[in-house]
Order: sequence, then C-alpha cells, then structure tokens
Amino acid sequence: MKTFYIASGTQQSLLLILLFLSLLLSLFLTFIAFTGHCDKSKKYLNLQVSIILFALLVILTDAFTQINGGTAARIPLHVPMWLLWSAMGVTDFLLIRELAELNRLRGQVISRNSVKQAIDLLPSGICYFSPSGAVRLCNMQMYRLFRSLAQSDLQNLCELKKALAECDSGGGIIRLSEDRQTYLFPDGRVWRYRQNEVTDEDGITYTEAIFSDVTELYHKKMEFKEQIKKLDKISQELRRLSENVLTLTKEKEVLSAKTKLHDSMGAGLMAIRQVLQQNQTEESEAAIELFRRAVSTINNDNQYHAEPGQLEKFMMDAEAIGVKVNLTGDLPEQEEIRNVMLLAMRESMINGVRHAGAGKLWVELQENGYYTSIRITNDGTAPRSKVVPKGGLHNLQRHVTDLGGTMEIQSKPAFVLTVTLPISKEETE
Repeated sequence: MKTFYIASGTQQSLLLILLFLSLLLSLFLTFIAFTGHCDKSKKYLNLQVSIILFALLVILTDAFTQINGGTAARIPLHVPMWLLWSAMGVTDFLLIRELAELNRLRGQVISRNSVKQAIDLLPSGICYFSPSGAVRLCNMQMYRLFRSLAQSDLQNLCELKKALAECDSGGGIIRLSEDRQTYLFPDGRVWRYRQNEVTDEDGITYTEAIFSDVTELYHKKMEFKEQIKKLDKISQELRRLSENVLTLTKEKEVLSAKTKLHDSMGAGLMAIRQVLQQNQTEESEAAIELFRRAVSTINNDNQYHAEPGQLEKFMMDAEAIGVKVNLTGDLPEQEEIRNVMLLAMRESMINGVRHAGAGKLWVELQENGYYTSIRITNDGTAPRSKVVPKGGLHNLQRHVTDLGGTMEIQSKPAFVLTVTLPISKEETE
C-alpha cells in the first residue's frame, strides 16, 4: 500500500497544491454562505469542510517538511494515496458545483442596484423617504419632475412638499386640482401626485411619493366637458322645439274646436232659414239647439279678458265642444310642469270625445311637496282593448319622460290617465 510518506516528491507536491487550492475555494464559499441568505445547515457544512481541509493541509505539509529534512513525521497518517486523491477529487467536484450554482443564482438575486435600475425604467416618478424625511430610493423621473418644480435636486420630503405648495408662484407649473393634486407641467403633460406610508419587514415606516402621468385622462376629460356643453345646447334646442310642438298642438285643437263651432252655427242658420220658410223638422230643432249653444259659447268667450290664461282657454275650448270639466286641485306654478298637465287634460278631452263620446271630464290634481300628479277620467265608453300610446298620447309621454316623470294608462274598467312629475326643489324654494 503506497502512502503519502513513500510517494514521490512530485506526487506529494501536486497533492499539497491541490489541497491548498481546495481550501481557498472552500473558505470563499464559506464566506459567501455566511454573508448571504443561505441555509444554516449549508453554512456549517462549508465551515466543517474548510476545517477538515485546513487540518489535512497542516498535517501533510508538516510531513512533507520532515520527510525532505530526513526525519520521521511527527503525526503519522497511514492513508493510501489513491484514497487521498479520490477524496480530493470528490471534494473539488462538490466545491466547483456549488460555485457554479452560486454563480447561476447570483443573476436571480435582487440587489440594490437591480432595484434602482428597475424603478429608473418606470414612466412614473417614484421616491421613498426614510422616517426622518431623507431620500432612500428615488428614480430618474422623480428627479426630473422635482427639478422642474424647484430648479434643484431633491434631498428630503420637506423640499418636495414645499415645492408642490408653491408651484403656482413661478416655474410655469399650474395646479389643476387641489383635492386630486393634479399639476400641469410646461411640457404639456399632466401629473397626479399621491403619498402613501409603507412599512418594511423590520417595522420601519417609509413615505412613498409617486407622480403618475394622467395626461391622456386629462385631455379625455376636457373633451368630455366640451361634449357635455354641446349636448346642453342641443337639449335646450330640443326643449324649445318641444315647446313649439306644444303650442302648435294646442292651436290645432283650438282650430278644431272653432271649426266645430262654425259648423254648428252654419247648421243653426240653415235651420232658422227652414223655420222661416215654414218647413220645420226635428233635425231643424236639433240644429237650432246647437246654434244656441254656439252663440252661448261666443257670448261667454266675450266675457273673458282679452288675454285669458291657459287654463281658461282650455275651459273655453271644453265648453265649445260640449264637455263639462270637473277640476279638483290647483295647477302647479312651475311652467314646464303646468304645460304638460294642460297637454294631458287637452289630450284626454279630445280622445274622450272622439273615441268614447264623453260629455264629462274629471280632473284631479295633487301635490305632496316632492311630486305633483294629475288623474283624468271621463264618462265615456270604456276602451275595448288596452290603450297603447300613439299620436297625441305618445307626444305627451315623451314630454313626461323628458321631465323625469311617469305616465300610466288604465283601460279597464274605465279609462284613467295618471301623470306624475317631480317638483324641482329650486322652484319650490
């Protein structure tokens, strides 16, 4: 069995050199393990390997010195050379593999520099301040924005707060919103500032300051406001046209009533002519009765003021076509709601006479401070089927909907129209 003591000097020297290099590598890995975030078992395993290699190097070096000096070794170590070479080969293999693994993991470990490089690439301005207010981590975007604000470098949180508070005094930066902390910079970009408190794993609280680019949202908001203004103008125009439709509808109804009155007077005059010619019939008596009613209507019309109100005009028109109106309650003061109520009364009266042969109309008006409603029914024939809004009723429903109200139509057992409209608080006050 060939041991270290009887091996050649060349083999002894190579083994000692290899052992020394293995010890250096082991010490390096042990240092990395204790300064990094390795497992505790791995740390102590590397330390034990280093101690064993150091002890073996001391023993073999001492033996090599004694052998070359011609004396016997103080600590005999009768281990075969093949076993020493095998042990060194296995140890070096394991140490080299651990070194390669460490080198591979080094690219995956997040270091301070890698964090700094990562936040520098972000489009937002980010900065973290220590509890004392000093800058701990800040990206380039935040430095650029602060230089635009204060024309200096950012040092602490107080400087940032002061620059934001005094931004309107100069520098070309405009505060767009105090609540949202939105600022318009000279380059045309809009930034929103927010500040949070974050706590690390050691319980230390840092202040996080962030500038977010909201330029696109700001321009979209401006476009949205312009569209709202245009829609308001269109709404006002539609309301004006709607009021014109109401006026035309009313005038059409009045014209229809006057036409009927004119026809009644014509028939009455023809009947009077037949009576004068000694040719009186039952139809003549009916026509004369219509003539009397027409004359009575004209007489009543002359008793009104020169410019009667809308309700008075409605009552005159109802009397002209032979409809008796029983009105309970008062019309609201708000003009828009009042016009819709009158339109509902006219539409119900015309439809009642035309489709149901009604002679009486009951109108009930109620108000509770928040809503006003009108309920209209007549003594005519009940509808044979469900009433579907069309024509005048469809136009009425559209006006009711525009004012935020509701319209209900009851067909059985009798026709009932109910319109409910909200009262504006500004009007009531």
